[in-house]
Amino acid sequence: MYIPPFNTTSYSAITQSPNPSWTYGQKVDATPAGKDWLAGESAGWKVYNTAEMDKANIRKLLNSGIAPRPMTIVSTISEDGVENLASFR
Repeated sequence: MYIPPFNTTSYSAITQSPNPSWTYGQKVDATPAGKDWLAGESAGWKVYNTAEMDKANIRKLLNSGIAPRPMTIVSTISEDGVENLASFR
């Protein structure tokens, strides 16, 4: 895997928000995108009662929320003994 060198000329830019006319307290359905999102809600939500589920199925359910985001845990110990545990994607 090729990792390019650090780019010292990179900078961040300030951009406009997705909805510049948004105001505090504005309802979700005030925009066309919000109306589309709410339309999908009509399909309903599936409720899982883990007290009644087989442990293998609970594990599959939890993994389904994590599986699309592969990551690795990296641990290090500094020369002076400070331990660190971090995610690495």
